[in-house]
Amino acid sequence: MTNQVNPGPCPSEGCPPTTEIVCISVDKVYDSCFQVEEQIKLTTVTTGAGMEWPTGVFAVGQVVPCELTPGLKISSTVISRFPAGDGLTTFTLDISVPLTLTNPNDETESTVRIFDFIKTVTLNCPEGVDPDTSESILIFCSSVITQVEDSYVEIACVFQVYLVIECISIVQLLVPSYGFYIPVPLG
Repeated sequence: MTNQVNPGPCPSEGCPPTTEIVCISVDKVYDSCFQVEEQIKLTTVTTGAGMEWPTGVFAVGQVVPCELTPGLKISSTVISRFPAGDGLTTFTLDISVPLTLTNPNDETESTVRIFDFIKTVTLNCPEGVDPDTSESILIFCSSVITQVEDSYVEIACVFQVYLVIECISIVQLLVPSYGFYIPVPLG
């Protein structure tokens, strides 16, 4: 094959002409920030026949297994957005963390609680682009029963989130193309 283009710098006589200009879609990250956020939240779970956790006897101090709800992500909703000057925007976000709490007496019984907290950030985020928190992860979750009543238990949940807030937009770029390459099958 003649005039094959290989990766690397162009030769001294210059690069070959492009075969076409192609349009590609890529994520453009305008700005981002991250922080470890620790929260303590209280919730109740109904107990007894026909309730969320029908199995077992509960006691204050009993540990309740908890985890990020499978299939769900940490998300956010913009509550307010104000210009902060110099191209920056201040956002107030409602951060939602979906946690699954499992009955300590029966691992087949679980319930989902969405815990919310408010976060204010200032980022370079142009109009029409909202912050995204889907890359955030749950570092740990520790829950314990703090109160036992006839029909419910109160649970205190302490959790840490590695909160990643990004202003991302999908943009289209025109780039020169020198043809295409079909990879050789492995094996």
